[in-house]
Amino acid sequence: MTKESLDSDRINYLIWRYLLESGYEETAVRLQKEWNCQDPQTLPFAPHVTNRALVSILNRGLLYNAVERDTALVNRDVAGSQTGFFGPLTPTSPVAENGDAEEHARKRQIDDEAPQNQNGPPVKRPRLSNGYENGFDDNSMDVDGDQNGDGHAYPSPEQVPSPIVVPTSEQAIQLDKPVDLTSETTFLDLSDDASSSRNIVLMQCEWNPRDPTILAAAGTDALARMWTVSRATAGSDSGMQLDLDPTNVSPPFTDVLENSISTTTTVTGITWTSDGAALLLATEPVEDGSSKLSIWDSNGPRAVGIDGFESPIICPRWNPTNALILVLSPHNGGALISVINTVDGSVTQHSLPRHDLMEHAYDIVWTSDVDFVVGGEDTLQMLRYANGTIAPSRKFETREDHAICRVSYDFQSQLLATASETGTIDIWDQSGQCHQISAHQGLITSLAWQPVVGPVVEGGERLLASAGEDGAISIWNARSPESKPKCSMTMGQGVVGIAFTPDGTHIAGATSEYIDIWKIDNVRVQRATWTRGPELGWQTPRSSASSRDEDQHCLCWNANGEKLAYGVNSMMAVINFSR
Repeated sequence: MTKESLDSDRINYLIWRYLLESGYEETAVRLQKEWNCQDPQTLPFAPHVTNRALVSILNRGLLYNAVERDTALVNRDVAGSQTGFFGPLTPTSPVAENGDAEEHARKRQIDDEAPQNQNGPPVKRPRLSNGYENGFDDNSMDVDGDQNGDGHAYPSPEQVPSPIVVPTSEQAIQLDKPVDLTSETTFLDLSDDASSSRNIVLMQCEWNPRDPTILAAAGTDALARMWTVSRATAGSDSGMQLDLDPTNVSPPFTDVLENSISTTTTVTGITWTSDGAALLLATEPVEDGSSKLSIWDSNGPRAVGIDGFESPIICPRWNPTNALILVLSPHNGGALISVINTVDGSVTQHSLPRHDLMEHAYDIVWTSDVDFVVGGEDTLQMLRYANGTIAPSRKFETREDHAICRVSYDFQSQLLATASETGTIDIWDQSGQCHQISAHQGLITSLAWQPVVGPVVEGGERLLASAGEDGAISIWNARSPESKPKCSMTMGQGVVGIAFTPDGTHIAGATSEYIDIWKIDNVRVQRATWTRGPELGWQTPRSSASSRDEDQHCLCWNANGEKLAYGVNSMMAVINFSR
């Protein structure tokens, strides 16, 4: 005989279902938050659980206990009172006829213990009905109306009075309300001409890693701009209203491309050096279909001297010492890896035939000053740059139809994380061993390691956040052998981006309509929210021929975690966040 096991998820689910079926929705929500389960109905056993399952299981348990008790009495052959789970099965004393008087005395005692307010209106007493205006519904569940009136320890048709409900402290169950950040918004102009800015598509935005006031953005129509965003530029702090003319809202900026560049140029990628001293730009002029790299620093734009790439250049990456640049680009139907030495200007390239960047998502990351990993489809390979050459150093064993789309490396734990288009996360250690996690239903849209501030605890947990088109955000301990998330949140729509604050204490998740912010050590309730609405800059008129599809988004925190940049196609906002 195989006995089913009980764990906390199964017990909590049975109680949660009982509360819902009994009409205690608010209590069920509180249990769900304490349980840290965003959607109990998605648990693997949930579809097999029938209605009133908790009552059914308890009834069968009481019947089994009755059999055990009767067997024990037969073996002892001794007459006596029987005791069940809830006390004696036969009354030990006659039922008091003055039950009503005792009930009134109990009520008076509760009233006497209530605090008195001598200088104001009476103190509001806690409700005893748990959400019911007129007390309990006796017909909500069988267990509430049928008790052991016939001497048995299982329900019978006889009715007894409803049980007494113990009042619960309202303070103990109070949940903090998220802060609405909608009024803490600065809208940015993507073009000097308001009419032309409606056609610009924002490809990427990135804060300077050292200066919390500098924000860079890239996109179509030669968009390559840096803003200086001070706290005073936000609507609520400066006294500005959100319906002002847009020219009065956007903070000062600097264009970082040459004035002579064609307005049909698309800036496909930007990335700062780790010290924030220079900004790398990948540009794609439409006229000849080629791409090039350029660098902007405090002295203005300076050419790297590298052009002639097939378009587009993707995944521009600085190495940890900011001496080498790593990029991917198409090449003769395959992929081309290029490493540019910014010290001597040399370029080293390595070809990956039959890896089509135009048809499949690829990603590339540095794992040291000279080692990097490229991943896409069912390929995951480590390569090394040394002495002017690029050579493969390790090929990871992947699964057929792995569909890798994102790669992220953690320098603290030296773990590599990959995400797939089918919702799977793989954690790879230095030996090449893989821990597979079924994380999402469908495409994983974002993957981010929690930043570490201060000394790293040897063997301590390393948190990895993931988000998907299924609307879920999950945080995993990458060092744990289990495949269960440390915590999960749901946003109701597909998540287009996630971002940790630089100190790792908070995480923001964005859909195409709103943003939620959670504190990592308590994700039961959002810390703050922001909703896209009809405010300035977010209902740009569109021509009848333009598409309403929104497939370009960006989300990132500034260096001190007090501002969040959020962009959707031709629109961009900076949101102030006070902790």
